[in-house]
Amino acid sequence: MGKKEFFKQIGSIAAACVICAFLLYFGYRNVDAGTEDRHWDVIALGDSIIGKEREDGPIHVYFEEYSGMTMLNAAFGGNCASVGENADRYSYNDESLSLCRLTEAVCYRDFGVLKADIAASRVKADYFEETLEQLAVADFNQADILLLEFGANDYTAGRKLDNPEDPTDIYTYGGALRYAIELLREAYPDLKIVLVTPLYCHLAERENCLKEDFGGGTLDEYADLEKRIAEEYGLDVVDVFYEIGIDESNVMQYTRDGMHLRNEGRQFYARFLAEKIGELSERDNK
Repeated sequence: MGKKEFFKQIGSIAAACVICAFLLYFGYRNVDAGTEDRHWDVIALGDSIIGKEREDGPIHVYFEEYSGMTMLNAAFGGNCASVGENADRYSYNDESLSLCRLTEAVCYRDFGVLKADIAASRVKADYFEETLEQLAVADFNQADILLLEFGANDYTAGRKLDNPEDPTDIYTYGGALRYAIELLREAYPDLKIVLVTPLYCHLAERENCLKEDFGGGTLDEYADLEKRIAEEYGLDVVDVFYEIGIDESNVMQYTRDGMHLRNEGRQFYARFLAEKIGELSERDNK
């Protein structure tokens, strides 16, 4: 091989290496193609209380009707605020929709792992992939309010309430909330974050949520901790647990199974949410 051919080959290899490095770098970062140029009045991250029903009178449709505001319903049934003990196992893909992982994806603009995990998930609902796509293109810089509605699944999963030695321990409910709040505040300083306490529940063949302890405490303890965290960070709270008016006397009137809202319950919940968000917006605009 002559010198000319040798250097030509070396040059080709170098160019190929540069291209590969470029593709690997941007492939690893999984930079999204872009965000949708759309304003949202409210984006809701949460669990099945808001997210489960998508066709027969979903909460976001009723909320928009009662409030006159737009809402992106980015809530996923079954998810917790905290992450579980299996969250770091590569073969375990059902933890990707925790508040912590969703917040990381939203703040770092990287939904690659979440999309892959949902595609492989055995427990995904039929609306999960479409909802994640909507969340992935949502521009949080063009949103006014972010609702964080979690707690019911942390409660039934027996996740610890808090870790006094590590306030942002994402394996606890309180730590997960703090972790998400701090990430979101750093990434979107103009976004108004509002916490929403969990809904009263009474699961079949169990004690009501004021008595039943799945290992982390009773549900009122999760609601109380959430309110304390809101105070820590100077955030507003929509206190569904204590103020909406659903309790042991009428929980089956508004829910199908003691937890998930029937149509009447979704209308009731959405109206309450619309009134409270309206009050906060009116106060902030004075």
